Amino acid sequence: MASGSHASQSAVELSPLALVNALLPLVAINVCYVVSFSAEHIPACIPYWEGCTSISATGRYGAGYFIFKGTMIPAGVLLCLYWWLCSRWLAGLQKDSPRASPALAILGILAGIFLILYVVFLGSSGDFYRFMRRFGVIVYFGCSGLAQLVLIRRLYILRQDHGLRLPAYILPGKVAVGLALLIMGLVSIPVKNFVVDADRVANAVEWNFALLMQCFYLLTWRAWKATGFRATFS
Repeated sequence: MASGSHASQSAVELSPLALVNALLPLVAINVCYVVSFSAEHIPACIPYWEGCTSISATGRYGAGYFIFKGTMIPAGVLLCLYWWLCSRWLAGLQKDSPRASPALAILGILAGIFLILYVVFLGSSGDFYRFMRRFGVIVYFGCSGLAQLVLIRRLYILRQDHGLRLPAYILPGKVAVGLALLIMGLVSIPVKNFVVDADRVANAVEWNFALLMQCFYLLTWRAWKATGFRATFS
């Protein structure tokens, strides 16, 4: 806001947004699980280990249905904003020649849009809605994984060419999470065809995949905090 020839500026720390982006979906699916098994809609277990139910099932019945949609649709919008801000953050780290990453922003925004699509169609019956849910979740995970790879690559380039300094655990942590997600994704393919209790194993993989995905965003929160990523309004 400007007054005469003088403009007042205020800076807003953006790292809390990355923290909310990391925690909101994780909290949402676990709350939905507790609500749904308490109402006896789904079995009680430790889903990360026993895989007694899928993540989708926690948001199909009763109060869990409304909690899931009411939290995960905003989470999809927040995910779009997170990846767009990641693109702006990378540009800001290049002091001499700022350059945004349109591929990162596009992949991330697509991931957020298809997450919303998946959530919107969750609980609907019929072959078309089932196809839209599967399509939505596949594109969501695929675009998220690709966006994460682009981000890791750009951070390594920034460290090598621009002297970027981050806490020592952030880049190795992101690489470890990315590799673990890739391995889990590859393992889940033969599981569906060769394991006797394939559904339980696939469900456990799904829960842990989601957990690791959010850990990646948690590391971004620490990176944004370390670099002082802020939005300035005038």
